[in-house]
Amino acid sequence: MINVDVIKKRLNQLSISLNKMERFKDISLDDFLRDDIIQDVVEYNLFIAINMIIDIATHIVVDNNMGNPETFGEAFVILNKEKYLNDDETEVYVNMVGLRNILSHEYISINKNIIYDILKNKLVDIKKFIIFINDNFI
Repeated sequence: MINVDVIKKRLNQLSISLNKMERFKDISLDDFLRDDIIQDVVEYNLFIAINMIIDIATHIVVDNNMGNPETFGEAFVILNKEKYLNDDETEVYVNMVGLRNILSHEYISINKNIIYDILKNKLVDIKKFIIFINDNFI
């Protein structure tokens, strides 16, 4: 059985991180590339947001006895297998895990253009995850 309080706390943190990133959504690429503080804020909150998504997915999978994911991405594969996520959604979230690993381990070589593209065009995927969790598990 899912511990709804755990999920709600993580959704709250996810929303906080999303809101911090969205403050910079209208910035130009040139301004983004010139401002290392904005880059840091976006990258850090993207890292936190992805971690919250991973935590939530893992809790759902484990608490509902769907399996025991051995990797961060496997939780999304299991949710796909259980028909909670379609193939496209699964790919998006597995790719987020890859980005999280880059943010965590390869921070010296982060491509700022990719981070900017995510800021401008991909935050909707985080919003979709929040809606998905609220509609299916809260």
